[in-house]
Amino acid sequence: MGMYDVAIIGGGPSGLHAASLLARKGLNVFVAEKKGEIGSDVICTGIVGKEIFQEFELGLDSVIREIRSAKLVSSSGNTIYYQHPSSFACIVDRQKFDQVLAEDARRSGAEISLGTCVTDVSLDNNHVKVTAQTEGMSTKTISARMAILSTGIESRFNRKLGLGFPQDFLLGAQAEMEIVNGNSATIFFGKSVAPGAFAWAVPTSEGRLRVGLVTSREPRIWFENLIKKFFPEKIADFHLGQIRVKAIAQGLVTKTFGERVIALGEAAGQVKTTTGGGIYFGLLCSRIASEVIHDCYKAGSFDSRSLAAYEKIWREAIQKEILIGHLARKIFSLFTDNQIEKLFELAKSDGILPLIQTNGNFDWQSGLILELAKKVPPLNTFSGIRKKISFFENLLS
Repeated sequence: MGMYDVAIIGGGPSGLHAASLLARKGLNVFVAEKKGEIGSDVICTGIVGKEIFQEFELGLDSVIREIRSAKLVSSSGNTIYYQHPSSFACIVDRQKFDQVLAEDARRSGAEISLGTCVTDVSLDNNHVKVTAQTEGMSTKTISARMAILSTGIESRFNRKLGLGFPQDFLLGAQAEMEIVNGNSATIFFGKSVAPGAFAWAVPTSEGRLRVGLVTSREPRIWFENLIKKFFPEKIADFHLGQIRVKAIAQGLVTKTFGERVIALGEAAGQVKTTTGGGIYFGLLCSRIASEVIHDCYKAGSFDSRSLAAYEKIWREAIQKEILIGHLARKIFSLFTDNQIEKLFELAKSDGILPLIQTNGNFDWQSGLILELAKKVPPLNTFSGIRKKISFFENLLS
C-alpha cells in the first residue's frame, strides 16, 4: 500500500470535514472509523446553529426542522417561552448529518475505512504508522506523512504522542420516546434536575422526542428522575438499558500539535463548554487544520514547528469562548433550585429576554454571557464571582 499524505483517526464530523477539505486540496487522505456505519449510536441533541450550513457549505439533507422558539422550564415547572426574531437553529438527524459529511469526503477523493479500529499510532522515521484491526479481525497497517487524532474523548494516542488531552468532563445521557404534542424544543434547569448542567426534550420526526441531559454525576439515575418528573406517563416504557451514556470533554487542552500529528475536535477540547456541543467548533477547527496542513504539504514539512501554527490560529479563534463558557457553566452549577427560580422570575420582568434576542448567537456565546453577568443580581450571592468575570473579560478582551 502506498503512502498517504494524511491519516485521520476517527470519522466524526471534525475528521470527516477535515478529510473533505484536505482531499479537495489534492492531498491523499485516509480515514479510519471504528464503527461499521457512519454516525451510528451518537448521543447528541441534534441542534446546530442555522448558519453552519452556509458557513461550511453543507447540504440540508439532514435537517428535520428549524427552531425559532423554545421553552425553558425550572425544576418546579416554572416556564419561560422564548421567541427569537428569526430561526436561530436547526434540529438535524445526526446520523444523516454525519453521513452527508462522509459522502462529501468520498466525493472529494478521501478514502474512508469503516469497521477499522486503530490500535496503535507511532512515529517511524519520516512518517506515521497506523495499525488497525478490521471487523474481520485482520490487522491493517497504514503509513502517512502525518496523522490527525479526531478520536473524541479517547486520549491514549494523545498521551503516547506527547499531546494534551481533555481532563474535565460532563456526562451525557439520552434516549428517544414516542409522544403526542411534542412540538417545542424544551430545556430543563435545576440542581434537582441535572446537577452541573441542564436537560432537554427535542422533537425529531413526527411523534418522536429526543430526551437527554448532561450532568456532573450519575447520568442514568438523573435521567430516570427526569422522566419520572416531567414525563411520568412514560416511565413504564423505560428501562435503564435503553439510555445511552457518554462523557463530554470540557475546557482547554494544553497542547494539540506535535511531530507529524495534531488533535482535532473533542480530542483537542474544541467543544462549546456551555452546552457540550462540539460540531460547530470542530468544523471550524477542521478548516483551520486543513489550511495549515496544506501549507505544510507545500513546504514539504510536517514537523512540530510547522504544525504549531494550527494551535495558534484555533486558540485565537475560540479560546475566549471556551474559557468564558467553562467559567459560566461552573458558576451556574453553584446555583440552588431556589436561586434558579429567582433567575426565572427576573428573566420575566427585567429585560433579560430582549438582551438575549439582541445579543444571542447560538455558536458564539461569550459576549452574551458577559452582558448577562453584569445584569443578573443573584450573582452577588456568590462571593468573588463578579470579580472573576471582570478578570476574564479584561484578560481576554
